Amino acid sequence: MTEPTLGKYRLLGELGRGGMATVYLAAAEGPSRFTKLVVVKQLKAELAEEYEFREMFLDEARLAARLNHPNIVQTYEVMDGDGKYMLVMEYLEGQPLSNVRSRLIRKGALSVDSHVRVLAEVLEGLHAAHEAVDWDGTPLNVVHRDVSPHNVFVTFDGQVKVVDFGVAKAATSSQKTQTGVIKGKISYMAPEQALGRKVDRRADIFAVGIMLWEAVAGRRMWKDLPDAGIIHYLAMGELPKLTEFAPDAPPALVEVCARALAPKPDDRFSTAAAMRAPIDAYLATLDPPPQLRPVGTAVAEHFAEERARIRAVIERQLSRGPLMVTGELAPLDLPQLPTADASLPTGGPQPSLVASAAAPVVGVTLAGQERSSTPGTGLSMASATGPEVHGAPPPSRNIALVISTSATALGLLSLAIVLVWRATQATAPAPPPAATLVSPPSATALPVALASAPSASALASASAAPTASASPTKGAHTNAAGHPKAAPSSPVPAVKPPATGDIILQR
Repeated sequence: MTEPTLGKYRLLGELGRGGMATVYLAAAEGPSRFTKLVVVKQLKAELAEEYEFREMFLDEARLAARLNHPNIVQTYEVMDGDGKYMLVMEYLEGQPLSNVRSRLIRKGALSVDSHVRVLAEVLEGLHAAHEAVDWDGTPLNVVHRDVSPHNVFVTFDGQVKVVDFGVAKAATSSQKTQTGVIKGKISYMAPEQALGRKVDRRADIFAVGIMLWEAVAGRRMWKDLPDAGIIHYLAMGELPKLTEFAPDAPPALVEVCARALAPKPDDRFSTAAAMRAPIDAYLATLDPPPQLRPVGTAVAEHFAEERARIRAVIERQLSRGPLMVTGELAPLDLPQLPTADASLPTGGPQPSLVASAAAPVVGVTLAGQERSSTPGTGLSMASATGPEVHGAPPPSRNIALVISTSATALGLLSLAIVLVWRATQATAPAPPPAATLVSPPSATALPVALASAPSASALASASAAPTASASPTKGAHTNAAGHPKAAPSSPVPAVKPPATGDIILQR
């Protein structure tokens, strides 16, 4: 029996599978029990034969080799052999920010200021990537294009790392994105990226602006909105305002969000460093300023069970002999990294953004309750619920629906009145010589009349019945006993039935 390996790395277990690659936890072993844990990302065999996918994978590897910063995940080497393409990266003990903010915010263990502090580190890593140059000093013009809480990693000792440059755009890329092709997550895209236009570093700034908006508001910006609806609002330049969901938000952060989320790239911060400057200034005014190490401690505490399980399996795998027969990797009991995470707690008002008449979107609102997502999707954050952060007034009503419902009800009421009146005329005895005005049917008679409404033939026959005419005596009516009574102030005129027997609604 021999151990499963990829190059010189001994595989310990499978961490996850993506659309292009499979990720393994592996160990580089040496003399005197030297062991270093690494992550090996291998391009799927069926895709390795396709030139486009192979070059895309190697583009990521070439770009990763140029990026060396404490806030960017480190890449050690790229391997190519026997048709296998592998990327070896540092192993990080921690959790994605998407999982961190979900669990810690629900439990009140991650404050808004600490969350903002984490995003300041994200901006630091992105600025390093944006400023990266080739060996000859040529700017690489890197754009991550997939900045989101899923691709930010928080370690148990408080480090913040930007990960996964798999869809990054750089000047050295051999594969050029075709016009209209969208790469990344719609819910964190800038308008120009969602519309398939040319992007630069300011698209990443927009993505961090959404993350900052969500950190302050305590909820998803585009919660429960489908991708088509998000693209519509981005194209129209209509984004939910932070002050509507977080009325007590610090003005400094509101201003940063507004500028970072400007629909036009020229109106945003020009660099990630320029966006971080006012954030750092705000954090400096706090007493004490938030630090990253307590954040890491909180993450380690709230994910202690997952950490202990992974460590136990790693120790068991490293301490025993051959793992399995060469060939296929048998299923290991190493816990899978979470692929379906939960959303921020719901908070703040839930207004609907009404689409303009120029580009209507049917059924698209920002309001809605949290819904459970399907496990394993890895793209939804809507499975968790939590206490509201701010008081929430009732959701705004759909005006068009209210008007339509009211019009329908009015039409039905008018029809009912006409039917009741016709039925009364058909069954009423002949009037005395001194004819009287007929009063409209009372409200109490409507249910009975509706339940026994006459058919069309009955209505047609009723059209021949004599109609009431106005009394020649002004100001008085006579009842059955012949005594006078006061006339109504607004008598209802008699309606002449149509000759064809059709129903005419008069409102």
